[in-house]
Amino acid sequence: MGEIVKVETFLEDKKVNEVIQSQVDKKLEMYEGDFKRFKTYCEQSNRAITFDSLEKYLYQTIEQGLKLSTFNRRAAGITYYLENRFNLVQSNEQRKRITQLRSVYNGKEHAEQKLMRGQSAKRKDEVLDVINKLDTRARAISYLNLITACRPSEMIAIQIKHIDLDNHSISVYMQKQSEWKTKRLTLDCVNAIRKYLREYGLSGNDYFVCRTDRHGHVYKDTPISDTAYRKAIHNWLGFAPYSLRKTQITSMHENGADLATIAKQSGHKSLETITKHYLEVNDTTVDKYL
Repeated sequence: MGEIVKVETFLEDKKVNEVIQSQVDKKLEMYEGDFKRFKTYCEQSNRAITFDSLEKYLYQTIEQGLKLSTFNRRAAGITYYLENRFNLVQSNEQRKRITQLRSVYNGKEHAEQKLMRGQSAKRKDEVLDVINKLDTRARAISYLNLITACRPSEMIAIQIKHIDLDNHSISVYMQKQSEWKTKRLTLDCVNAIRKYLREYGLSGNDYFVCRTDRHGHVYKDTPISDTAYRKAIHNWLGFAPYSLRKTQITSMHENGADLATIAKQSGHKSLETITKHYLEVNDTTVDKYL
């Protein structure tokens, strides 16, 4: 007779497995676009979905003149997909061969493909001018993202209960640091949010950036996906949401804020990160002295 498993033990094991699987599913969703493109490549070239095919696909990435960052994202995302959706195991030899492919980018003829151009800061007054012309929902979301300098992953997790309009503040969960931070809001931002909440009837556990369908129906208890959020901001403003973060940080710096103050609003843990990646001299500053 087999060993009897207690109901409590079974339920605990089941819960742990579900939590782990949910984390895997989140990452699979994040890499889904890259995998679909790889799958299409395999179908068109009559190749099986394997690590050997991934090697050939990554070679095409180089030959097509795509960036090293694209190569790295595809390599990481499709590898994760093959391991966790198809239960394939990458051999040491396959891993080495992909590393050798990556080293092709070190050659002189591929130098341009290593050039990185990150999201740039915009003139804050020009960004606000665009935001103020948007409809109620787009205006409130874009305004909050700008003022709080939140990352997309932080924006989509905000619920109405996290916003304290009376005290002009908001509690944001910083996923990178696994901790909560309180950020300040301007009066104009607060007014934009009030109008949005009234018009859409949002409160309590409703998500600030909730999902909507193409007919405009709002699903208050369902957060928008990271990908959908990025697309929405780009559609509304014409640039990626990370530019809002850079714009706010740069604007605070140009207005005389010290690094500690900037870090409190942006949620950075390292002041060095702000200096190294956000406060480089930008084009508008150079233009003033030309």
